[in-house]
Amino acid sequence: MGTVRQQIIALLQEEELNILELSQLVRIREKEVGDHLEHIGKSLKHVNLKLLYTPYCCLSCGYSFKDRRRSNRPGRCPSCKGSHIRMATYFIKPC
Repeated sequence: MGTVRQQIIALLQEEELNILELSQLVRIREKEVGDHLEHIGKSLKHVNLKLLYTPYCCLSCGYSFKDRRRSNRPGRCPSCKGSHIRMATYFIKPC
């Protein structure tokens, strides 16, 4: 099986997943996944892999949270104040 981080890396090399899907597949809390993703992003540089993502996006107005550095879910859109936010998805690709 490997460590939690090894499991996350293996899953993200196969398909694009969001934090909720990762937490269910690896069986950890959603908040813990964000911490693991930050560490994975830093450690992949040494093996010529890169952690990429598609940012959170407001479903009401289309605002993209592309400058957001935190991996936790935003509560509301800063543009329209709507709360229908599409989850960010993560995947791993070779450099």
